[in-house]
Amino acid sequence: MSNVPISAAVRSLSEERTREWLEAQSAPDEDEVESIAESSVVDSLDYEYSEYTQDEDDEDNENTGEEISTMPLGTSITNKRSKISDTLRDLMNSINSIQTVGNVNISNSTNVHIGNVTNINGNIQIIANSLSRARHDRRKTSLTEVPAPDIEPNLLSKDESEERVCSDVFINSQKFKIPKELCSIIPRHSWLAQSPMEEPEVLQRPVKYVVILHTATESSEKRAINVRLIRDMQCFHIESRRWNDIAYNFLIGCDGNIYEGRGWRTVGAHTLGYNKIALGISFIGCFMRELPTTDALNMCRNLLARGVEDGHIASDYRLICHCQCNSTESPGRRLYEEIQAWPHFYNIEKEKQ
Repeated sequence: MSNVPISAAVRSLSEERTREWLEAQSAPDEDEVESIAESSVVDSLDYEYSEYTQDEDDEDNENTGEEISTMPLGTSITNKRSKISDTLRDLMNSINSIQTVGNVNISNSTNVHIGNVTNINGNIQIIANSLSRARHDRRKTSLTEVPAPDIEPNLLSKDESEERVCSDVFINSQKFKIPKELCSIIPRHSWLAQSPMEEPEVLQRPVKYVVILHTATESSEKRAINVRLIRDMQCFHIESRRWNDIAYNFLIGCDGNIYEGRGWRTVGAHTLGYNKIALGISFIGCFMRELPTTDALNMCRNLLARGVEDGHIASDYRLICHCQCNSTESPGRRLYEEIQAWPHFYNIEKEKQ
């Protein structure tokens, strides 16, 4: 059976049922009933009965017109396009939904990673909420009390067993800054350093002297800019100065990071006459009129303390500045004044006298 007879039968049945419904209401004119009945089923045929189209050779579909129900008058027709849009919107919301984790307790740990990683320049404040006092006490009780060996595990209360298996962990409510007092050294590969042009010369340790310098370049509190500056310096020292590598053993940026130059074990090219007996630590920037940032100064102190603890620097080392050894303004007048107030600062002029 073709689609045309089915559509005609459906239309006739729909008009008849609509006409009966209208006559049951306050009876309008006969012409008005006929026009309303006809118009009420025209649009609905496009949505409701398109699924009933069948092949012409299917003989079992001859009586399907009697089983097709019509749409009641006044029923709103839902647009299929809006349904698809809603479905796609729900799908995108589920994809973009933020995953969360429960309370976390971390102590005496390093390099902890939970969830996505976000890199932020500058100090970070963490505000954490603790569990209620009652829940905290219950957790402590459940973790400290161990059942006697003759007690079956299934005899434990439900709350206690859940606490033992899935005990909530938490950070006590507090507000603090992530400390920068830790001495973390950024290795050479992190700033994409070139390999030395020749085999490096080994530095005899512990060294007796530590020389403070500055790079006489721009300074920055952003790690990316400091990395660029260090790479430019290494290229200049190798290609223009014809040195084996970047001159300094370590560099300290105003971002509060320590960058590995030649490191603890290699002779540098920072100070004429002192390269084989001293470590060269250079601040990135020019400090004739201003000091490096507080984080940078703290990192320099921490680096010196770590060098002593690890046996790279003698415990009675002498801290000197570049301008005391050679005719130069390094490490800058303002920074030179600051270093003179540090422990272990050594006045070479007095020794010569």
